[in-house]
Amino acid sequence: MNSYKKSNLNPIFEGYKILKLIESTPTKDQQNTGTCWSHATTSFIETEAIRLGKKPVVLSPMFFVGPTYLNRAESYIRNQGNQSFNEGGLTFNVLKAYKEFGVIPEEIYSGKIDNSSVHDHFIMESEATKKVRQYVAEGRNNMTREAYRKSIADIIYKTLPKAPESFIYKGKNYTPKSFADEKIGINPDDYVEITSYTHHAFYSKFVLEMPSNWNNNLYLNVPLNDFSEIIDHALATNYSVCWDGDIHDGFSNGFCKLSKDVTINQEVRQTAFDNYTTQDDHNMHIIGMAEDKEGKRFYILKNSSPMSDCGGYVYMSKDYLLLKTISVMVHRDAIPTEILKKIKVGL
Repeated sequence: MNSYKKSNLNPIFEGYKILKLIESTPTKDQQNTGTCWSHATTSFIETEAIRLGKKPVVLSPMFFVGPTYLNRAESYIRNQGNQSFNEGGLTFNVLKAYKEFGVIPEEIYSGKIDNSSVHDHFIMESEATKKVRQYVAEGRNNMTREAYRKSIADIIYKTLPKAPESFIYKGKNYTPKSFADEKIGINPDDYVEITSYTHHAFYSKFVLEMPSNWNNNLYLNVPLNDFSEIIDHALATNYSVCWDGDIHDGFSNGFCKLSKDVTINQEVRQTAFDNYTTQDDHNMHIIGMAEDKEGKRFYILKNSSPMSDCGGYVYMSKDYLLLKTISVMVHRDAIPTEILKKIKVGL
């Protein structure tokens, strides 16, 4: 049985006025895994489908984990161990798997060998880590891509069973690809990750330097004011936002708040990234905005983790978001027209 109890399962917090709340699906629970990236992005995909007029459907976050973990293992081996290897990931990984494999409902594929158990990937990650390090150490003439992918897949599928190639949902037969086309309908190429840092040029794209970006994905870089405006404009126009950032400090009792008042500007934000006080360690999904009795802005996020007893919904203050957010993902149409005009690269 699960040893913890999720809290804040209602987006309405006493003493706060909701300004905007986008229709979404129930919160998810990653349990004893490092898969917040897949849970947050899956929630985002579900919410995008609703925005497109589809009936709400709960999808399986674990469907994306196996293929992504296997690809990360190959990347680690190809780079001779000169990158991190763990169960973490990014929104890009989910969109890549969606594009290649489709999606599957949670009720069809839970990602568990035993559906009565709790998700726990500790043994899988430990065994896979040992195996990829062994390949890097021994490598050379004793290694082929087919052989190492099979051996790592064997480790993964002891914990994450293989998903069915076809299934029946509400009386109709689907493949994961046909289900994605008919029941979800998003185009993975329509989404862009956006950040705001001064060590690269604004209104251009760059490979964001962090261990979880093992696939060298590109981020659109904009000034902090535009970064903030994109988030607010997206929510105001019914586009939810996928969030990636740091929750080491100030994350407790259903809130993400800074311990002291700080004016967050571009320099403060950059310093926090440069000295590692803002790191990529969690992913959540922004679906709304609220304010307290003094009119202070908070963002409403769906969380998949019990960390600091903050399962379910989390309220994040505006200054916390500006400082602790690494990046956000939005649909390209959620970016204000005046900001689009400044961008020097294709989205």
